[in-house]
Amino acid sequence: MKIKEWIKFFKQHNNKKIFSFSDLLQLTTYNRQTLYVELNRLTKQGIINRITREWYENPFNPPTKEEIAMILRYPCYLSMEYALSKHGILSQTVYTLTLVTTKTPYTYKTRNTTYEYHQIKKEFFWGYNKKDDILIAEPEKALIDLIHIRYRSKNREEKLFSLTRDLYIEELNHEKLYKYAKKINKRIGKLVEMITHSPLSKT
Repeated sequence: MKIKEWIKFFKQHNNKKIFSFSDLLQLTTYNRQTLYVELNRLTKQGIINRITREWYENPFNPPTKEEIAMILRYPCYLSMEYALSKHGILSQTVYTLTLVTTKTPYTYKTRNTTYEYHQIKKEFFWGYNKKDDILIAEPEKALIDLIHIRYRSKNREEKLFSLTRDLYIEELNHEKLYKYAKKINKRIGKLVEMITHSPLSKT
C-alpha cells in the first residue's frame, strides 16, 4: 500500500491501539515477508512506532505505557516497585514498569521504557484490581510480590530493611498485608512481621 493508504487503514482501525504482526496479517492481504518489508518502511519513515518485535502502535490512537505492559507478556499485572510508587506507598519515582506474570521472566527495552516481568506461580496470581483494562496489584500485594521476588533470601534482608525507609508502611492495611503474607509462605510472613514490627500472631 501507499503511505496514504496505510494512513487510511490505521484511521479506520483507530479503535485498536496496539497491533500484533498477526493482527496485521489478518487485516491486510500481504504475506509475511512483504508485510515485514512494509512495516519496516513505515517505521523508518516515522509513520508508525514499533513497540518491540512484532508489536506496533496505532499512530491515531497510541497506547499508554501501562496498556502496552498488559500485552507484552500476558497474563500479567503491574506490581512491585511500580505499583507501590503509583499507590503512593513508595516515595521514590519509578521509571521501569515492574510486573508479575505466570510466564517466564523477561525484560523488554523499548525506545523510551523498560518493562520488567517477573514470574510467579499460578497460585500466587491474585491480589490485583482492574481499571480501564489495566491490572494493578493492591498496595499490600505489591509489597508481598516485591518481598517474595527480590528479598526473600536471608542475604537480602539488609537491603529489604533499607528499602523500608522509602516506604509509607503505615499507609497499608496491615491486616490484609499479614493475610496475604500467610498465603505465600512462612518466610514471607516473617519478613513482613520484621519490617512492620507487628507480630502476625496479633492479627
